[in-house]
Amino acid sequence: MTHHDTTPRALVDRFLGLPSATMPRFCGDGTLLFLCDAPGSAQVFALRSDGTAAPRTAHRDAVTNLAGARRGGSAIFARDQGGDERHQLYLLPETGEPRALTNDPRTIHGWGAISPDGTRIAYTANSRDPAHTDAWVMDLATGAARCVLEVEGPHELPCWHPDGRAIVVMTAPRSYESTLYLVEVESGDVTPLTPHEGDWRHLSPQWRRDGSAFWLLTDRDREFLGVATMAPGGTPRFLYTPDWDVEKLELSPDQRRLAVVVNEGGYCRLRVLDAETGAVVAAPEHPGGAITALSWSPDGASVAFDLATPTSPSAIWRAEVATGAARCVYRAAEPAPEARPYALREAPSFDGRMVPFFLALPEGAAPASGWPVLVWVHGGPANQALPNWRPDLQAVLASGIAVAIPNVRGSSGYGRSYAALDDREKRLDSVADLAALRQFLATRPGLDPDRVAVMGQSYGGWMVLAAMTEYPHLWAAGVEFYGIARWKTFFERTGPWRVGHRAAEYGDPVADAELLERLSPIHRVDRIAAPLLVAQGMTDPRVPPFESEQIVAALKARGVPVRYVTFADEGHGFTKRDNRRVIYAEVVAFLTRHLRGEGR
Repeated sequence: MTHHDTTPRALVDRFLGLPSATMPRFCGDGTLLFLCDAPGSAQVFALRSDGTAAPRTAHRDAVTNLAGARRGGSAIFARDQGGDERHQLYLLPETGEPRALTNDPRTIHGWGAISPDGTRIAYTANSRDPAHTDAWVMDLATGAARCVLEVEGPHELPCWHPDGRAIVVMTAPRSYESTLYLVEVESGDVTPLTPHEGDWRHLSPQWRRDGSAFWLLTDRDREFLGVATMAPGGTPRFLYTPDWDVEKLELSPDQRRLAVVVNEGGYCRLRVLDAETGAVVAAPEHPGGAITALSWSPDGASVAFDLATPTSPSAIWRAEVATGAARCVYRAAEPAPEARPYALREAPSFDGRMVPFFLALPEGAAPASGWPVLVWVHGGPANQALPNWRPDLQAVLASGIAVAIPNVRGSSGYGRSYAALDDREKRLDSVADLAALRQFLATRPGLDPDRVAVMGQSYGGWMVLAAMTEYPHLWAAGVEFYGIARWKTFFERTGPWRVGHRAAEYGDPVADAELLERLSPIHRVDRIAAPLLVAQGMTDPRVPPFESEQIVAALKARGVPVRYVTFADEGHGFTKRDNRRVIYAEVVAFLTRHLRGEGR
């Protein structure tokens, strides 16, 4: 190693100081915009012809949901205040400063799409009722906006109809079900596009120019999402069905090609398909990692995408369709030579089912007792841990602690059946997977069987608390960010727009009240004996601070070591680099103290 300072802050700075570039978006004039967090939070940058980048926005709060205009070089983006998720929409002109399109700090504005002629935008807003995200359309020239459809619950607006007279409204995916509707802008008339029985997903619609049919991602009668085409109101005809989820779909401007991302056990692979047959026409070679966004160049010759790996922050790549060649066109930071790679492994669970997990080991030979281990569990639960760039976990590895990252039952990416294995009364089976992984790791050479901690955030924070109350003897320490301590108080305080959506996944707060009380770690907090680090954003509308406060108070009352770190200007997730520097250093110091016995 070239670095010698091993203090927690120094370890964090080695990796957190490496910025990422994400969410590439082509504009109609060929300008390639993207988000980069080099200034301290994600801001809009434009790629110059010489391969450098110029900042286009400068805010403390992160920019989200970037979209390039169909004509010219302007763009639309969203931004909230201090992580409160009340996003406002902004127009970013080709030159000059952004202009606010919405200005209602009480309302969440969900980005939708730009109209085919580029003159209007569609979006959602919960101004009528916080629990319901109605469909809105705005004229960009005048700023005139009106609600075109009132809905019940959360919805999204993925696209316009090609004739510009209607928008597509989608029920927000929950319990592996989503439905598409066509809504006439003037009349408000609603036509179901994907009538179906059963819980199936219908995502990413992409219209044919004549409006006769559209491409989409769906798992209708299948385990995995595949690429299909269908006429409005018809049934899907599948074109591309690998034995993994196809997670992203973008149609080329000439409608001859489809760019897709296939999730192969967590590793994202870019593929270009013939739009009529589904045949793979290009399989660009790129490192294995995580892809979050695709964008076609206006001439249809190439696809821009972002790519992060365990050893490299996300960068902007471009794949040429004709040759299949892919190359990185912009890095905000070079790959980190000290970062440790991941290896994909499996561990047997209590019922013989194999649980996939990524394992990363510190550099060098293990100590005689073996490396201590941190088990990091994702949130969701309908989510998936990917082999992406995690400066916090790399700092943990640099401190001499191994990291195991499981995708327990209930995770997405492994088929509908696997995702359903933790539903409702089976919720604690996913916690049993964590215990089984912990026991499996204890048998592996080079790992210390007695020094294992568990860490997670949001629903993953609940998993930490559940693991420490259901299996308290297994864990030497725990770290949880904005985790759920009691489901009753969570449902009473979470944003109203999330209640129905979350109840479909976690359980109904009324009908399933008894079950949810049993699943609430606060009622078994007396079983926690290991030290706990808790972190919370004080503007979090999803898991409000009361969840963290009650678990911290309960542990303090019992004399259990607990450290509570809060951030006044963060919500559900820590997006600002200076705040992340603080909490990541806290994590490294906490784990070093309790897993390695240093700094006591």
